[in-house]
Amino acid sequence: MDSDAEFIVCTRVILGLYREKEMEQGAEVVLNLQPSSSVTISYHPLFGSHDDIMLLELDEKLLPDTLSQRVVVRGQPDQDAVLCTKSKTYAMKFVGTSNSVLLIPPSDHSEFADSTMDCDQKAQNQIPAASVIKVAPGTMEIVEVASKLDKLKYLLSMNPYSS
Repeated sequence: MDSDAEFIVCTRVILGLYREKEMEQGAEVVLNLQPSSSVTISYHPLFGSHDDIMLLELDEKLLPDTLSQRVVVRGQPDQDAVLCTKSKTYAMKFVGTSNSVLLIPPSDHSEFADSTMDCDQKAQNQIPAASVIKVAPGTMEIVEVASKLDKLKYLLSMNPYSS
């Protein structure tokens, strides 16, 4: 799988956390949590490092392009990754956090679908529960940068235009 496809898949997983659903077993439980209430948190059976999933911090201007899959992550193994839109380029940098950020998939996500309530909870008050699949150590932050044109200039110089 190429890096663009991996980014799209991972983006769908993370963005899926924000969808509202009527059935409250996954991330919806946390998103719909009322003040002064609580929720049971447990480890999902697929809990692990999930190195293929990272949090990407975006401002509101970039969110529509990201949701519409109009962004691309580019870079070579010896270069820093950049996030590109149609008109702008953003440098990407991992920033660690000292806080625990729990990733909870939506209840309907097929890869992580699993009942998050045990039998005792279902029999009692049907207390909502959420299963954590990963504890994220930080986020990828982006900063707008000028496009690097060195490689383009080099490639163009290899085949100069002649009339």
